[in-house]
Amino acid sequence: MSVDLSAAAIDARLRQASQLAGSLRPERRLDPKLDMSATGVAARLKTASDLLDLCRRLARKAPPSAPTGPV
Repeated sequence: MSVDLSAAAIDARLRQASQLAGSLRPERRLDPKLDMSATGVAARLKTASDLLDLCRRLARKAPPSAPTGPV
């Protein structure tokens, strides 16, 4: 993989990163970066709950762990 290191290419990447970062002004730094609406929070809680359920199902199906320490 090669990356264009010309001044113009670096400038373009820095400008794009700056646009993606949004405002860095002190009064805006603490603005939530997540959707804090009721729908957004509910969706994240549902995802977390689904992941927890999946982890529990996988743990029940996993074979017992072998000892890892010295015997």
